[in-house]
Amino acid sequence: MLKSQYSIVLNEKPFALVSGASLPEVEIAYDSYGSLNEDRSNVVLVLHALTGWSAAQEWWPGIIGDGKLLDPSEYFILCPNLLGSCYGSTGPESINPLSGASYFATFPEITVRDIAKATLHLLDALEIDTVRLAIGGSMGGMVILEMAALAPSRFQAIIPIAVTGSHSAWRIAFSSTVRKVIVAADPTLRDKTKLAQGLYLARQFAMTSYRCPEEFEERFGRTRVRTKFEVENYLEHQGEKIVGRFSPYSYLTLTRAMELYDLAEGRMSLRQVARSIEARALFIGISSDILYSTREIESFASSFPNAEYATLDAAHGHDSFLVDTEALSEIIAPFLLGITIDSKEEAFA
Repeated sequence: MLKSQYSIVLNEKPFALVSGASLPEVEIAYDSYGSLNEDRSNVVLVLHALTGWSAAQEWWPGIIGDGKLLDPSEYFILCPNLLGSCYGSTGPESINPLSGASYFATFPEITVRDIAKATLHLLDALEIDTVRLAIGGSMGGMVILEMAALAPSRFQAIIPIAVTGSHSAWRIAFSSTVRKVIVAADPTLRDKTKLAQGLYLARQFAMTSYRCPEEFEERFGRTRVRTKFEVENYLEHQGEKIVGRFSPYSYLTLTRAMELYDLAEGRMSLRQVARSIEARALFIGISSDILYSTREIESFASSFPNAEYATLDAAHGHDSFLVDTEALSEIIAPFLLGITIDSKEEAFA
């Protein structure tokens, strides 16, 4: 399987943000799998969730790979690292070219719309005019919807998973508390070591929203290992893992962007925005997700002119799209086949 990693500095300098601030320059890192066909019509854009990265086959091996749903022998699979992250794209850990030092806490506030705009600029730089399919879960789904609203004619089909048109009060309740735990470790935001300690605790709380009560009960129950409950050990392990691989500054930046996410902001009503997106769409909800109910996602999907809805029946909560990939593939496969057939028919029309 072909795989390559690159990065591009975007042409827009400075890069204007929704807040009115700007970044002197923006670099976007990306991985790709497979090759572009002659007419560049086989592009599949995969966008990661909050703490993901561009090497999508590493965190979605059940979806991307030889013989899998997204097969590099058929598609050119493009996977950018999102603006604000810490895996190669411009974010708080990057060097500010104006100061010569890392941004850290001085990194400006960004929105999902800013991230979508940067990703569209990446497509421009790669001379990709049409995306056959854009797919992503949670934050990745937010960015896909924003991109489709900004450039509706660019996408033939989209699959937003476990996401709707805005961050609700329920989701903000979890997210804002997570950020406050990090900030409480160092209100000055200057001591990265202390902030990492805050991230260690914050991630444990966040994990309780990414999973579901039934899974925890079945998996851990009241089992103890010496003085600790097994569920405590699991959460502490998750805290240790995130501290070892992610920036507390990026965590603060991206969770805030998710809180600010509202597809209708500065536009029409949410229903009107949805009706302006004519790409074929498959919205997927998760039966055990406590952040995004299936009813909420199905209702949102009904506003799109060419959308259908499906439920992933899985027991791993919001994270099920990363875990239950066999069942997810079974849901997506007929939709993907349909848009592939449509694309071939258009080519011969």
